[in-house]
Formats: sequence, structure tokens, C-alpha cells
Amino acid sequence: MSGGGRSDFDTIVVERREQAEIALAREIAALVREKRRVNLGLATGDTPAGVYRELVRIHREEGLDFGQVSTFNLDEYLDLPPDHPGTFARWMHEQVFARLEVPSANVHIPAAGLAREEVAGHCLAYERAIREAGGVDVQILGIGRNGHVAFNEPGAARESRTREVELHPWTREDAAEAFGGIEKVPRRAITMGLATILEARRIRVLAFGSRKAGIVRRAIEGPVEPDVPATFLRGHPDLRIWIDRAAAAELSMDRGAVQA
Repeated sequence: MSGGGRSDFDTIVVERREQAEIALAREIAALVREKRRVNLGLATGDTPAGVYRELVRIHREEGLDFGQVSTFNLDEYLDLPPDHPGTFARWMHEQVFARLEVPSANVHIPAAGLAREEVAGHCLAYERAIREAGGVDVQILGIGRNGHVAFNEPGAARESRTREVELHPWTREDAAEAFGGIEKVPRRAITMGLATILEARRIRVLAFGSRKAGIVRRAIEGPVEPDVPATFLRGHPDLRIWIDRAAAAELSMDRGAVQA
């Protein structure tokens, strides 16, 4: 493993993304059964959606209780009203929290629709809420095609905390279809910082598809640098990265497929 950072984290290549999704859902379910009071750090969108579907299945078919689980989402768009269908809060409530029956008091998502003068205080309060809950037990992440994690875009500092950010053009392009055109995609967001993310006890990363192959190679094998914020994750003591064959196509090291 070249370029600095730890080299003893797990990189697991699977033939089908469903294998990774099921494996991660089972890991989370086992932790919830063991501890009951678990704090989950959650991402939004297509990358983790299969994990959430499997957790919903486990909840419904196996009776896994999420009543004492607390959640902390990574990020949220600014410049949208709170009831806008494009907010991450809307997606998470419809696709995840309602189906898992997570108590609303246990759900934490950065707020959309804040006035500019409210943002800094809201970010400090979000950091405080994570600390007062005892920290995140498992943090789920994807990797953006420019190497971002959450909305920590290229150039983000390892020491960064929850804050307002300007979204990278690629990030806005990737969201354009969901919003019906790039001109409708917000330019600002609130995101957990890299230092915040790295304080989680476990970090689990998912990356799928050929469009991610180049950035997966840089994230796993390239130098640790702000230009690829995902490289900072390699300093974490309990990091596991799940990728499919397409996303692994440009890696130089041989990593065999693992059945989940």
C-alpha cells in the first residue's frame, strides 16, 4: 500500500454489491442485538440504500428492535426549505427511519433552510449532540467520484469539523438528475467534518461501479492528501472498505473476491 497512511485496514472485493450490503447490515444488526443502545452515523442516497433495505428486512422478519438506536446523518443541503422533497431528511425519514421505527427523538440530521447567521451555531450544536450521545459506533460512508466523503470536498482539512461548505461542481452534477437540472441543485450544504467522522469507533465504506474505479484506486493506494479527502480515512484503527469488481478494476494489488 503506497503513499502513507495505515496499510492494515480491510479492503474487501465482492462479485455483487448485494454481498457487501448484506454483510454490513448483518454487522450493524449484530451490534444492535448486543448493545441495544447504538449510535449509527448514516449516509444518504443510492450507495447505502441496499444496506438500509436489508436492515428493514431484518427488522420486519426477525424482529430487530431499533427503539434504542440513535442516528446522526452526515450532511444536508442548505438553501432548501425543510419540507423540500430533495432534502436528505425527507429521503431518510421515508426510506429508513419510518420503516425501522426509529423514534423521532433519536434522529439527528443537520437542518436545511437555515438563515446564514444560524449555521455556525447549528454546527456547534450538532457536534455537541454527537459527543453527548457518546459518539458514533458505526459510521457508513460512500466515496464521491472526486474523493469526497460526506460533503468534505477536495481541499478539506483532516482537522475539519461540522460546518457549512460550498459544493464541488462534480457533486452538483451528480445530484442534477434528482433535482431536475443542475440549476436547481443547492450550492451550499452542512457536513460533518473529517475529524468528526474519524472519531467514530468503526468506519465502513461502500463504493460500487466502474465510475468509482479511478477514485477508489487513489483513495486506497494513493498518497494521503486533502485533494482526495477519502485518503484520510486510512488513519482510522477500524476501517473496512467494501467494493465490487468494477470499482476495484484499477487497484494494483490483488484482492480476491470474498463471499459476504
